[in-house]
Amino acid sequence: MDRRLWYLIAATRGGTNRARILHALHERPRNANDLASLLALDYKTIRHHLDVLRENECVMLLGDGGYAALYSLSPRLQVHFEDFLEVWRRMAPRVGEK
Repeated sequence: MDRRLWYLIAATRGGTNRARILHALHERPRNANDLASLLALDYKTIRHHLDVLRENECVMLLGDGGYAALYSLSPRLQVHFEDFLEVWRRMAPRVGEK
């Protein structure tokens, strides 16, 4: 999981937004519209990042997947959340440079 998190957060263009989504979902499950409002990002951007995070087993869909479907951290990421925080801490100085 550590290598996957490095790729998703530190090595790709959308990593900062994906990290923000993971932080928000760590607080509680949310739908894409809630995340878009909370993070001041376009709904389609949020959906794209959620799809990437789902494909990489970091988030999961709760319920039937309808319009207001909730997303939460996957059980795997919940177990490895400290690894995510470590990636974020190491990446933080680079985020400030941009």
